[in-house]
This record gives sequence, structure tokens and C-alpha cells, in this order.
Amino acid sequence: MTAFLVADLIERGRWSLDDPIEKFLPAATAVPRQGDRQILVRDLLTHSAGLPALPPDMQPADPANPYADLTEDKLLAALGKVQFQRPIGSQPEYSNFGMMVMSLAVARSEGGNLEAALRDRLFKPLGMSAFISNSVVERSAQGHIPGGTRTSAWTITPNLAGVGMVKASLADMERYARAGLGDGPEDVIARMRRAEQPVANGFAMNWVHQSIQGHDLLMHEGGTGGFSALVALDPVQHRAVVLLADTALTDFGGLGDIGLSLLGLDVPVQAPRQATAAPAALRHSLVGDYQLGPMSMRIWEASDGRLMAQAQGQAAFELRHDSYGDFYPTGFAALLTPLLGAENDAPILRFAWHQGGGVLEAHRLGSEATVAPVITNPAWRDWAGEFELTRQFSLRVFEQDGHLMVQGTGQPGVVATSTGPDRIEIAQVGAIVEFERDAGGRVVAAVLKQGGQVLRGPRR
Repeated sequence: MTAFLVADLIERGRWSLDDPIEKFLPAATAVPRQGDRQILVRDLLTHSAGLPALPPDMQPADPANPYADLTEDKLLAALGKVQFQRPIGSQPEYSNFGMMVMSLAVARSEGGNLEAALRDRLFKPLGMSAFISNSVVERSAQGHIPGGTRTSAWTITPNLAGVGMVKASLADMERYARAGLGDGPEDVIARMRRAEQPVANGFAMNWVHQSIQGHDLLMHEGGTGGFSALVALDPVQHRAVVLLADTALTDFGGLGDIGLSLLGLDVPVQAPRQATAAPAALRHSLVGDYQLGPMSMRIWEASDGRLMAQAQGQAAFELRHDSYGDFYPTGFAALLTPLLGAENDAPILRFAWHQGGGVLEAHRLGSEATVAPVITNPAWRDWAGEFELTRQFSLRVFEQDGHLMVQGTGQPGVVATSTGPDRIEIAQVGAIVEFERDAGGRVVAAVLKQGGQVLRGPRR
């Protein structure tokens, strides 16, 4: 919807994709750049601006409502703290921070009121009753964390709400999806069509472009406190799917498999997670002290048999086990996925911590958790290692039971097949990985190609 407003500004000749975003921000804003290369509108709309997922040093007063105290001034001040990890525009990495910057820029170009712009240019023409206002609570559904416990909805400064804070009914979203397929007022359709055209790095204007089983799809999925949503369009087949859930599922796989299946694709729908008792050996192997991003975390077994965890400076919480082999806290939405260890009762050396749509890797303190993976097969040996594709996502290439394996951060390992010199295919997820060598013949980087996106990462 934010991209729709950008398309509208472009149609009216006020913006272009190649405008620097600082053109639409307050004059005193310190917008980072690399030499003469500035962050352009197109960079933000394709999540390729090089901005992190969240503003640097963001420390919400209430972790259960993380955006509540983020003001426009705080957001703009955070831009001055950004340190780029790669060239602007070179690689996509999803950024809520970037979309809040875009949201504010759009609001400033629309008289300083994002909600009024959405209401007048999108909601009213389509007959939608959608809104942003934090005060209209009586019209909102009750959200839940995955265990079923009720949770409060997130709130946000209204002009930053283009990051995904619109409240809409299923009927509203049906009208929106129909407009995405070309059914609606001509001026709305023209702007929707502009927003849906490919821009760069597997993105249209915020829409993700994916080619799956011969279907060229436009998709977007996400979640906020207690809620999940997905919109998927198949323009050629003139079909669309809208899914809304009153549970936060972003860290648990989301709604993608259900949405693609409903579009008619041959995609297996994952069974719901069920609470199960963790094997004693697995529980014991997880006990210990870990470094999780900037903080430490301790995991222990209480005298009553419960598995407990506590992050530095926070209250302790119980960890329970599910049928997918993951662990989850009982009081908030998050997921712990063991990554390395647990074979033959060995201590777990690393786990992935999913929370708020992001992933962090934890490493056991005092362990050699970053030892390079081993491959004995001489045809694959050079590829063994870890490759950092984004700040939050690495690819691990290793050997297991005689198979070549690839594992992304927070994901299970999957079998890969060598299909050429320095090239492997991962059929299960429709991906290709190509390896790059330096002048001395050493593998120094990996390039992941999947769903129209290309991610390159150096070897750790």
C-alpha cells in the first residue's frame, strides 16, 4: 500500500524511482551515502538500500510493543548511525527500517498525513473501511501468540505506519487483491500496475516477484503483534489469495505454504506444530551459556524438570518443545532452532533465535562453534564452509551421512546435488548455489540464486 502511494506520486510527476530519498526528508537529516552514491527511492522499494532490519540502537521500552515509542525524530536520527556492509543497491535484505523511512517520506509529500493519503487515494476509491489510527480499538480483532495466549496489538507513530500497520478486514483485502488483478477504478488500476512492474533484485515496488512451477507470482507476507497476513497474486491466471490470521506466525513459517497451495500450486502444506515432550538427551544438550547477538543467554533445567532460559537483563522464561524439533517460550512469540551439535548426545553449539521476523544465531560460550564444516568427498571438499549472504542470513555447506548438505540460518539442512564446476542445485527449495574462487583457486564466496533473487556472500 505504501508502494501504491509512491506509484501515485510518480504518476503525478512529483517523484521518480531515481530520486534520492533525502529529497523528501527534512533538510537537516543525515542520510548515509557512499561517496556520490545516495539511497534512491528504488533502493528502498526493493529493500536494497543497505539499511538494517531495524534502526540501530533501537531499544523499545516494551518489547511486546516494539514500535510504540519510535518517533519520527528518533527514526531520522537513526539514519545517521548506519554503517553500510555492502554497496547501496547491490543486494536485497528486508528492512522494516527502510520502509518506515519511505513511509515518512511519502507522508511528508502528502501534506504530512499518511492515513489521509491512503484513505483518499486507495481506501475510498476501492470501498475499503481500512484505517491506521491507534485509537479505534473497538473495530480491531484480538491477536494471539502461537501458543494461543492473547496479546496486545502493536501501535506506531501514524506517519511510520506504512511498514505494515494498516488494519483491514477480509472484505477490504479482497477488494485490494481484485484491484491488484485489474478489477477496479481505472486510476487505481494504473497505479497498482506501475507498482507491480519488476524493479530490481526480485522485487517490484515492495511486491516480491517469484516464479514457481511456471506461475509468475506477486506476493507479500508479514506480521505484527498477534497477527499474520499474506496476499498473493497470479495475474496470468487472474487468481489471488488473501490470508489473515489472528496469531503471530512469522517466526513459525508463516502462511506461504497455505497461500501457494490455495493458488493451485503443488506445494505441501505443513502440519500444525504440536506441543511434545523433548527427548531427555536433547534437553541436556541445550543446557549452557550462549552469546546471542549483543547479549548472553543461559539455559538450564529447573528442579521441577522444566527447561528454563534467561537473556541478559530480562526475566526468566520456560522453553517448551514442539513436533518440529524446535523450542518455544511460553509467554511471547519466538522460536529456538538447534543448529549444530545434538548428534550422539553432543552439546548443542549453536541455535537460531527467531523473533519479530528476524533471526540471530547464538553460539555456546567457550566452544569452537564457528569451526569450518568438514567435507571428505574430494569433489565437494573446497565448498565446505559458511557464507554470509546478509547480516542475518548465512549459508552453511557441509557433508552428512555421505550427502552434500546446505543449511540456511534458522532452517533445517537440505540435500544438494553437484551439477557442474562450482555449482550445486537444491531441488527441495528451487535454488542454485555457485561458488567463486580467488586467483589462487580458493573458494572465497557463494552466490545463491532463488526465486528471481541473487544473494552473494563472502566465506567466513
